[in-house]
Amino acid sequence: MVQAHLDMRRINRIKDILLQLQNGDSVQNVQEDFDQHVNNMNTKDILLILQEIKNSDNGITMKEIKDFFDIYHSLYGHSIQDIHVPNSQHPGHPLQIFNEENQMFESILTRLNILIKAIENDPQHPIEQLQDKMNQLGKFYSHYNRKEKLFFPLLERHRIYSLSRTMWADDDRIRTLYKGAKRMMEKMPEIDFQYIKQAYNDLESACRDMILQEELFLLPIATSIFKEADWVAIAKESKAFGYAVNDPEADWFPEDMEKETETPNTEHLRFGGGYLTVKEANHILNNLPLEITFVDKNGIFKYFNEIVESSEMMFIRTPASIGRNVAMCHPPKSLKKVMQLIHDLQAKKRSSETMWFKKKDQYVHVTYKGLFDDNGAYLGILEYVQDIQPFLDLPREVKKELK
Repeated sequence: MVQAHLDMRRINRIKDILLQLQNGDSVQNVQEDFDQHVNNMNTKDILLILQEIKNSDNGITMKEIKDFFDIYHSLYGHSIQDIHVPNSQHPGHPLQIFNEENQMFESILTRLNILIKAIENDPQHPIEQLQDKMNQLGKFYSHYNRKEKLFFPLLERHRIYSLSRTMWADDDRIRTLYKGAKRMMEKMPEIDFQYIKQAYNDLESACRDMILQEELFLLPIATSIFKEADWVAIAKESKAFGYAVNDPEADWFPEDMEKETETPNTEHLRFGGGYLTVKEANHILNNLPLEITFVDKNGIFKYFNEIVESSEMMFIRTPASIGRNVAMCHPPKSLKKVMQLIHDLQAKKRSSETMWFKKKDQYVHVTYKGLFDDNGAYLGILEYVQDIQPFLDLPREVKKELK
């Protein structure tokens, strides 16, 4: 049976309704189509069809999508977004935090708009408030990172793929617009203010559109398919990426949540030239001065060691990404290079690839290496990341003895 959100007949019927709304048709004119084609569909399918139409190149905008939601509420007395999630009002629940952050972003954008108009009307108006508010808006980086690294992997586990790809591309566009507008504001008043205003208007439009996409697509789709364990996973791992608002006053975890049990420490397994228990092997890997990541031969992100808390990692990794296809772990803009590297390592065109860069007080050195067994069969890709700054800081004198 064809899934509803992949059924072209249903997609086209809802697209026709959206086009009618775009042309200004009234609620009365579209009610029959709603009753016939929308009323009996489940929430998830409606949302996925709307999201599919929005991402197609057919001229449908978020305005028509919003009108669709409003008419649905008007006709049937409840919103498509009315999906109950237990404890979602708790200050530490991911849904509550996500909504609070979007409310804050809307407030900042409104204030920035006022300041832009004030400076346009009075070139002598102080610019410090504008620059300060722009810095505050930059907190969206934490919001987007949590979305991309925690929400998206869980959506993919539920076989929802297109939402993360298109939304991640939009996120990257907003990051680019933000950097450009912020740089221009930092150079005021040397730059013609009309250019700054246009750069900000483009940014504001993209940000508000994303807030609406999250409100109408991301969160309703997530609430319609996520289980309590999914929300717990997001809550556990969110601190690694930070929050745009203050840290929640209290952590949220269900009272009846099962505690993790330790791996039995009895069986010795062969590792290299000796034998180790799983517990011993795990502690050895977690005490190496390297961040290790392994992607298997099928392109599945399978393992990372935990030498520090996720928030302290040079490349942040969290359990939510385990089982994710490596192609989905990277933003669309870098995907081509990543897949080319994997192809070259698998085909032995390159034995390894390295890169290095500065990150605050760290000098990060990264190596990607193809792994093969004794018979030459491809096993996957090993990535290891190391801060080499301590080696660069070593004194010239040789140290050959222990203290």
